[in-house]
Amino acid sequence: MAPIERTIQIRFQQKVCFTRDVFALSNPLLNDILRSGEAGRPAKALLVLDESLHRAQPALARQIESYFARFEKSVKLMRPPIVLEGGERVKNSYFHVSEIQSYLDRYHIDRHSYLIAVGGGALLDVVGLAAATAHRGVRHVRIPTTTLSQADSGVGVKNGINAFGKKNFIGTFSGAIRRYQ
Repeated sequence: MAPIERTIQIRFQQKVCFTRDVFALSNPLLNDILRSGEAGRPAKALLVLDESLHRAQPALARQIESYFARFEKSVKLMRPPIVLEGGERVKNSYFHVSEIQSYLDRYHIDRHSYLIAVGGGALLDVVGLAAATAHRGVRHVRIPTTTLSQADSGVGVKNGINAFGKKNFIGTFSGAIRRYQ
């Protein structure tokens, strides 16, 4: 019997938006991006916040919660922001990916929901890997907060963690937001 061969192509549509004060109540951009395609039902979201950013701007977590409360008819923040260490250390084990995935499971975040990462490149890589591998991909929004992450992981489709002494040994290439019809 002859084998069946076929070529499979995967296309990602990636949108890069520029704004200031993304969580200002007067800025509807993030809400517009997160608006669910399902009429009458708000999309669910979890947000992971870089610990260094959280320490530098202690009011930011509350501002994020206020933002989502303002737009609760279109998107529901399922819990206060998850604060996770940033920097290269966050990428040195699978622990943080698994931790994020446990939140995705606990709050029933699926492919029609969102996982949002706010922080530097290492945090965006880890959260992106969790998003890419849970349910074979949940919608993911990256909000880069460092100059390097704005030029690299914030606009890329790579996700990864370090393993076996090698940088980004475990990882994926996965688009940021996926819309399933």
